[in-house]
Amino acid sequence: MKDILFKLIPGPIKQSLKARIANTLGGHVSILKYHPEEYGRASFSLPQRYHNEGASDGLPVPPRPFWIGYGNDFGDKGKEWYITKGKRDVDRMLEIVTASGFSLTPGSRVLEMGCAAGRMIRHLNSFSESCEIWGVDVDATLINWCKHNISPPFQFATTTTIPHLPFADSYFDFIYTGSVFTHIDDLAESWLLELRRILSPEGRLYVTIHDRHTIKMLDDGYFYDKTGYFTDKNNKEVHLTTTLNSDATYRSEKDTFGMLVIGRDYGSQVFYDVEYFRKMVVPMYEILSITEEAYGYQTAILLKKVADNHSQAMIETG
Repeated sequence: MKDILFKLIPGPIKQSLKARIANTLGGHVSILKYHPEEYGRASFSLPQRYHNEGASDGLPVPPRPFWIGYGNDFGDKGKEWYITKGKRDVDRMLEIVTASGFSLTPGSRVLEMGCAAGRMIRHLNSFSESCEIWGVDVDATLINWCKHNISPPFQFATTTTIPHLPFADSYFDFIYTGSVFTHIDDLAESWLLELRRILSPEGRLYVTIHDRHTIKMLDDGYFYDKTGYFTDKNNKEVHLTTTLNSDATYRSEKDTFGMLVIGRDYGSQVFYDVEYFRKMVVPMYEILSITEEAYGYQTAILLKKVADNHSQAMIETG
């Protein structure tokens, strides 16, 4: 009976089910929508004190396993690079945002989507006394570290990969995501719509993406040093380049794609042709600027929400 029912399932759905089962059995649990604390254990506790990497800029530095690749390969200078790279990314972001005529003022509400262990958000500390600043991430372990170590001055919540965030409409004046849409495959439009929902009418959304310029930089063998620039030949970005070039789809499509996804779920690497990305966001946002190499080899897109017709009609008739 089960065999008969399985035969009645349409082919594409059947293939999707098989892939999900294979992923799960292979150790990649694609059905999880967030990374739980101590996954696989029936019980867990959080420490009273974490084994941090000391302090810097007045805030604790998380333990190395929480750096998610930012500085892990720099030995004794790893902590310095982790802090410096975060500051460089935030400083560049604020330069781009300020150039658009927007700035954070007392009472502004800020959200970092994909904050990890606070590598970037910590550098907004100077705004924390006058602004409400939130960080969210799908990794509960990293969020728990943030809640224990850098809250206050910031607020944190664990969220999921489902395009929904637990905030009211138009709540935030500024939202930013560093290297998040580089890993969202099928749900990019839904996430852009959700971020539009919680962004204020005059607010700004800052996202970084992989694009064709990223590919050129990787193909040309660019390097990075502790300041975040690609100059130190002892620290060539080889891991991502090797992963990409080993993929047949990447090799055959990298000169012709609109959107290119290598790997799936949490392990995806997503690339956009800028014109493809522009067409995708235009119904939702006005593109204010496009800045190459704003976030390492990633390109930054600064967006402002487009008012929906209903809201605009109420403004015009109100």
